[in-house]
Amino acid sequence: MKRLLIIILILKSAITFAQDNSEKVVEVAYEACECIGKINTELTYEEKSTEIKNCIESANSAYQLKNAMQKLTEKTVDTLNKVSDFSKIDSLNISSKNIEVVIDDSDYEEIEEYLYETCGDMEEIYFSSNEASESSYSNHEKAIEYYNQGIEASENQNYQKAVALYEKAVKEDKNFAFAWDNLGRSYRQLGKNKEAIKCYKKSLKIDPKGKVPLMNIAVTYSFLKDYDKAKKAYIQYGKVFENDPETYFGLGRIYTLEGDLENGLDNMMQAYLLYVKMESPYRKDAEKLIVAIAQELKKNNQTEILKKLSEKYKIQLIDE
Repeated sequence: MKRLLIIILILKSAITFAQDNSEKVVEVAYEACECIGKINTELTYEEKSTEIKNCIESANSAYQLKNAMQKLTEKTVDTLNKVSDFSKIDSLNISSKNIEVVIDDSDYEEIEEYLYETCGDMEEIYFSSNEASESSYSNHEKAIEYYNQGIEASENQNYQKAVALYEKAVKEDKNFAFAWDNLGRSYRQLGKNKEAIKCYKKSLKIDPKGKVPLMNIAVTYSFLKDYDKAKKAYIQYGKVFENDPETYFGLGRIYTLEGDLENGLDNMMQAYLLYVKMESPYRKDAEKLIVAIAQELKKNNQTEILKKLSEKYKIQLIDE
């Protein structure tokens, strides 16, 4: 039996951490983000989600253990300060009976949400893909040299230079799919979306199942507000990568932008359930859009759509 998921029907415009545990949240998130940055980009979405969760839990446990040891040290110092004559002491026993280490995960979601807002590595790792085919790489030494220089320029956010270098790489080897992908990304960073689409199409001609170009061509069409082509691209992505939440998230977003709130909510709920299943922090994106669509449906007196889809996917939305 599918369990009932509840989403609080309220939009949060900003996330603040004014609670007493704000210092902990920031410190744990900082350590977790460093761990996340080391995750292998070749893992699947599900595996990446598990690794992200492990990073958060490990950093949280380490923080709590450190605090427990600090309390024990403070207790030791306090006891020693009360000793008047050390020459009369053969041994000293400091009781740690009241200092139990119980790993508390109650702050997990708050830490995860802070990471979601602040850890750039989490988004980079989660949405990157190094899945390669025979044409992904190049055997041309000069092409590889330009490609690696392009990556360095991209990492330094010098996208104009990156474009020039990737163009040199594909000139040396026109079948270098990864170079076409990165050239497209660099054009997108420069706001040249039409040029980016041309690059993604070149990459797809080389490898029709390339994950990066299939996803990015859909995203780029949506930036250009060419929603019909964006939907077709997301559907094609979904045919190649079945049960990938990004398909439903992308379609949900496009339908919503077009004003088709029913299809928008239907797809967004499917995305949300898949994100929850894989314990992905990006379920929060879907959750926020579900809330926004639900509020719009209420505003338009279309609550029957909301009721129908809530029952269909067993997602209950309640007002707060």
